[in-house]
Amino acid sequence: MLGRFLIVLSVVVLNGLFNVPVKSHEDQSGILSEQVERLEDVKEYLPEDLLNKTLKVGVYEEAPFVFRDEKMGSYQGISIDLWEVIAHKNGLSFKYFPVTQEEGIKRVSTGEYDLLLGRIPDFPRKPGMKFEYSIPFYVSGIGIAYVAKSSFEIIFNVIGSWGFFVFVLILLACLFLQAIIFWMLERKKNPEYKRGFWSGIGLGLWWSTGVVTSENVVDGETKTLKGRIVAGFCLVASLIVMNILIASIISELTMGKLSSKIQEISDLKRLEGVLCVQNTFGQQLLSKRYIPHRVVGTLKDGLASLKNGKAQALLFSEPILKYALHQDPIPNIKFMSSAFGVRYYSMIVQEESPFLRVINRDILDLMNAEGISAILRKYLGNETSILNN
Repeated sequence: MLGRFLIVLSVVVLNGLFNVPVKSHEDQSGILSEQVERLEDVKEYLPEDLLNKTLKVGVYEEAPFVFRDEKMGSYQGISIDLWEVIAHKNGLSFKYFPVTQEEGIKRVSTGEYDLLLGRIPDFPRKPGMKFEYSIPFYVSGIGIAYVAKSSFEIIFNVIGSWGFFVFVLILLACLFLQAIIFWMLERKKNPEYKRGFWSGIGLGLWWSTGVVTSENVVDGETKTLKGRIVAGFCLVASLIVMNILIASIISELTMGKLSSKIQEISDLKRLEGVLCVQNTFGQQLLSKRYIPHRVVGTLKDGLASLKNGKAQALLFSEPILKYALHQDPIPNIKFMSSAFGVRYYSMIVQEESPFLRVINRDILDLMNAEGISAILRKYLGNETSILNN
């Protein structure tokens, strides 16, 4: 009796799993769980009318999901590769039709097209639209491209700055003044300072520099009481100035390294140049967090600013930004994902189509087999660290 009850319960669970209408990805998160570990045991079959016809697949181009390879004359992209794996696995014939996003959704809703591929994030459906989302095969948020500075570059920028040059001039002037005072006080009683003005100045500079740099220098040491009092005062002052100089370099180096390590969204505030593209979620996010930023017209303009050193970070849609950096890497530019503005990318099919259950099964199957990860690496490169908040 218990065995029959367990069999009936299993059938009910599987039937509910593969017959739930995919209305919104907010309702889909529970589906991607341990319930689907053995997908090979679940059999879904396509109706004969789908197997015996050439499916009409609408595609709207936006890399990296769908784009045309001009050399090969064929479509490529994440959605294309994923769909073709599913189609070949099930022996489906199909033909691509280029459309806009709005046109493609309309034609799927009216039954003219069987499937729509492209950059399809979850969005509210307008009244009259009759389509369903597949299980999401890619989830992402806002991407951040930022300049990662090397220690050499940071130190070079500090040493080459006008402020550093002025600081060094002041330090040298103090040492020279100290040497003159030594010569004036020591030249009558200290034999080492009786050789002449420039010789005495040289000895004073040598001794002062040795003391500041913590070297044990005997030549040029003061002998008189007044000289030692002045030497002690100058010694303390020189050490203070020298320590300030060293601390400034260490501080610049530390801040420079920290500026290239973004761990949370508030870290963007310490960067001098943060960019976003006009009318995007990145612009909204920066404005709401009161993070100073500049707006550019296109992604290409933003990447050019990063490359030319006119900005330190750029926010944009993760898949598009990551694809752009993967195709055309920029030296010292790193990429980071974030948990902001999360989108679920899917395929779109006709409402209540039996086709949906097969697509969902195969997407989940490819997830378990790391097939989708391989497709993503092909177009987006390796995985990146995640920025949470």
